[in-house]
Amino acid sequence: MEIDFSDAPKDPIERLVWLGGVQDYVDEQVGAEWQRAYFEARQTGRLDSALNLRFHSRKRIMAYTRAENERTGRQWRWGDGRG
Repeated sequence: MEIDFSDAPKDPIERLVWLGGVQDYVDEQVGAEWQRAYFEARQTGRLDSALNLRFHSRKRIMAYTRAENERTGRQWRWGDGRG
C-alpha cells in the first residue's frame, strides 16, 4: 500500500496540519480493523492465539472486543471467563 502525498500542502506548517488529519484518518480506519479482527478471533475461540501475537496488551484487546460487541448490538455472550 502506498499513500499519495501529491496533494499535501507545500508550506511546512500547513503540511504538518494536513499530515495530522491523515494520521487521524488512518488510525481510525486501522483501529476499526484491529477491533473487528480481535472480536472475530474471540468469537472463534482463538483469542489466546491473538494475545500471543502481542500486537496489543490484553487490556487493549479486551477493550476492542467489548467495543465491537457494543457496535454490533451486544449480541455476543462470551462465556469464556475473560470478562
